[in-house]
Amino acid sequence: MRRLISMLVALGAIAGCGVNCPIPAQTKPASSDVVMTNAYDAFGLESEGLTHDFGFSTVVQYKGKTILFDAGTDAEIFRRNLKSLRIDPKKIDVAILSHGHYDHIGGFDYLLSVNPKVKIYLPNDFFSLGAPIKFPFRDPDPSIAKQLPREQQYYGGERTVEGVLTRSSGRFWKADVEYVTGAKEVLPGVTLIPTTSQMMGTFIKYPPFDRQPQFIGMPELSVSFATEKGEILIGGCSHSTIETIIQETKKVRKGKIHLVAGGFHLIPYNREYIEVLAKRMQNEYGVESVAPAHCTGHSAFAIFRRVYGDRYRFFGLGERINL
Repeated sequence: MRRLISMLVALGAIAGCGVNCPIPAQTKPASSDVVMTNAYDAFGLESEGLTHDFGFSTVVQYKGKTILFDAGTDAEIFRRNLKSLRIDPKKIDVAILSHGHYDHIGGFDYLLSVNPKVKIYLPNDFFSLGAPIKFPFRDPDPSIAKQLPREQQYYGGERTVEGVLTRSSGRFWKADVEYVTGAKEVLPGVTLIPTTSQMMGTFIKYPPFDRQPQFIGMPELSVSFATEKGEILIGGCSHSTIETIIQETKKVRKGKIHLVAGGFHLIPYNREYIEVLAKRMQNEYGVESVAPAHCTGHSAFAIFRRVYGDRYRFFGLGERINL
């Protein structure tokens, strides 16, 4: 009831409240190709049973499948939000993690406790997520190993440390996990788009990189849904930039992009940068509509709303977008 009242108030006031007025959720018949629900975010209309928290999670209904994209920060908040939204985690068919940061991964602990056999797609990140990796260090004098007793040699002297393929277990050690290294259609019409962030990652300063540290970028996944209206693209935090994600999507999915949703990570950027980006997304890349959330930022919310007008979709916590 509180949610209904809030929406009615927003509708009644929208004509005169200017650029800062709330935008009510747009709805269409339940037969829509895609239904997106924001299940975890720090903004949105107040609603009993939903807790605002910094993080992101979206649940997508698509062609009879339930797909989870990210799972927020706090597993208990994630659980309560799903319950309030009447989303059964046991019915999630596929789960996707955009990247290994705390505000996107926390709720996976709850998901696996109730749906341990769910298929999970992860970015190919060894340092955060345990993806397979070749051991990155090199012994400067490999001949010394042969002078040691067998029991003092790694792998009994049968293998060198350098080049050994290894992986850790971590929180996903019993899960059905697949690490994604290239664009991949995981369900008919559902395509994962991997990118690598050059602004987040890991520094290697061990020899031979002690004088000039080597930077290893952070792998990231986005997801695109094919519809008659065009692609529906969702990003988690867009550390690799939302523009790069759009560019990579257009290489793989040749149709137009109808909607870009999720976190655009524009909080630190100034108005000029955001305005240019919003107009370029609209005019150069042909993005027809946007539904920014999570780390997009207040300035970007206002600017994208002004640039896109009635093609701006409000996507706060608890909102459902039917497409």
